[in-house]
Formats: sequence, structure tokens, C-alpha cells
Amino acid sequence: MFKTHVAFGFLAGILSLHYLNPLNQIMFIALVLLGATLPDIDHPNSKLGSKFKFIGFLFEHRGFFHSFLVIPLISLAIYYFTHSYTYIMPLGIGYASHLVSDAVTKEGIMPLHPLTRLRVRGFVRTGGALEYIFFFGVLVFAVYRTISL
Repeated sequence: MFKTHVAFGFLAGILSLHYLNPLNQIMFIALVLLGATLPDIDHPNSKLGSKFKFIGFLFEHRGFFHSFLVIPLISLAIYYFTHSYTYIMPLGIGYASHLVSDAVTKEGIMPLHPLTRLRVRGFVRTGGALEYIFFFGVLVFAVYRTISL
């Protein structure tokens, strides 16, 4: 769910701040959150996918955009247009957080799509009770880490 991806992305961003120490922490977290929502651009009913419906028609959900191979492609595109590394790391962290959280669901992801259709699946049902427990646990820990900064 969108809120789980945002919460997990936020936690990944907060934990990364300690190690990366970016100049603009607010922009860093905002980019992590953007990255955490990007993979669902391939779903026409998602928050981002509803704005770019044509992508949902061109790509299967949890296919290409749910592959770890997309992260270097996005990184190259960002560097090509900005000539800066500033945006690459936070977007990559957020994107990876989305893929990891989707990998533990029953639907899973194809982490190396289109090279292989091998699917990694977990045990969490999307929108189920366990996801809500995970969401609240991540939220509590993220708030705790934010306060202790």
C-alpha cells in the first residue's frame, strides 16, 4: 500500500542520514519518499500511476519497474540531465525500499526483470493485517529515530 511504502521509505531515509550526512536533509528525505513511490508508476490506479496511465498500459505491474535493474538506469538518466550525484542516492534508497517491501508480499517482485521472470515472494498479504502491523511498527520506529536525531 502507498502508506506502507512511504513509511518504509521514510525509515530508510532517516537511517541513511546518519551514514550519508547530506547537506540538505529535508530535500534528501523528500527524494527518498519520491523514490519510494516511483515503482508503482506501472499501476494505473496508484497515486503516481494515475497521473501517467500510459505507463500502466505499456508495462505489467510488478514487472520492469519493480526490478533492481531500473535503479542504475534512473541514476544514469538523472546524472545525464543534472550532471550531479545529489539526487541519485536518495532516489535509489527510496526505490530500493519499495522493492524490498514488495518482495515480502505474496505477489512478490521479479528483481531482475526483463532478464529473468524469476519471482521473489514473501508471506505478507497486501492490505492484510500483517501489513498493517508492519506499517505501524515501521512508523513508530521511524518517529523514534527522527526524534532521536
